[in-house]
Amino acid sequence: MRIITGTKRGMKLLSPPEDAPIRPTADRTKESVFNLIHCDFDGPFLDLFSGSGQMGIEALSRGAQKAVFCDNNKTAIDLTTANLKKAGFKNYEIFYGDYKKYLKTTTHKFNIIFIDPPYERGLALKALDVLGREESCIADDGMIIVECKFVEDLPEKIGKLTLVDKRKYGIASVLIYKQEDSEQ
Repeated sequence: MRIITGTKRGMKLLSPPEDAPIRPTADRTKESVFNLIHCDFDGPFLDLFSGSGQMGIEALSRGAQKAVFCDNNKTAIDLTTANLKKAGFKNYEIFYGDYKKYLKTTTHKFNIIFIDPPYERGLALKALDVLGREESCIADDGMIIVECKFVEDLPEKIGKLTLVDKRKYGIASVLIYKQEDSEQ
């Protein structure tokens, strides 16, 4: 795992232990995700189900004003913390706990929310359901990016969220959702 571009370009990140339940996003998929969002970092970036933290760290390297990392796995939180320390970033928060609790209690309005839960557990749909409600932590012009296994069937519309783009990369799909009022 490495940081692709930005202030920490080429820096190698620590990888999860082989027995850890953490599946890092492939470099090709990560690069494609950041090409799709056009480095739009006006607000904070949320790395939900953060695993190694590589997506939020990539966002920080590319100029995100702040990144928040959320995971309920202690190994993932420790790995994210170690990678952030290695990269030397200071503009971040880490939430160790349940994603639903975080999404319902945070006061941040995120410009970009990246969701990459363990595959085929229905967690992407559950997170989208929370975010699709009226009072959510997504900024008015924000976007939600979901990485899931390509066989997972996520809806085109969920609450106030609408699917605006979908791409396939190997066994993964990347979907982009925006709020109805902010579609372009």
